[in-house]
Amino acid sequence: MDKKTVSTIAYLSRLSLNEENEDKITEDLKNIIKFVDQLDGADTNNIEPLANPLEKTAKTRTDNVTAKNRKEVFLERSPKSNEDYFLVPRVVE
Repeated sequence: MDKKTVSTIAYLSRLSLNEENEDKITEDLKNIIKFVDQLDGADTNNIEPLANPLEKTAKTRTDNVTAKNRKEVFLERSPKSNEDYFLVPRVVE
């Protein structure tokens, strides 16, 4: 990683860098690349892929109905309804 590469990356990212930032960013990018190279050396032959890195499963509970069925009350208060639905004027022909 050299200053020319950092300048090119900054240009493509539409970032403006001054001389102080350019040196620091060059070193930071070098460290990031070294870290990724370390990950490349990890042995993953006998490791199953994970769907979730936390390896947790969702807790489940029984689904108990706690609300009262108030359908009749709402349908009675409606201007027009049948036994199951609100009746409204047709809007689309």
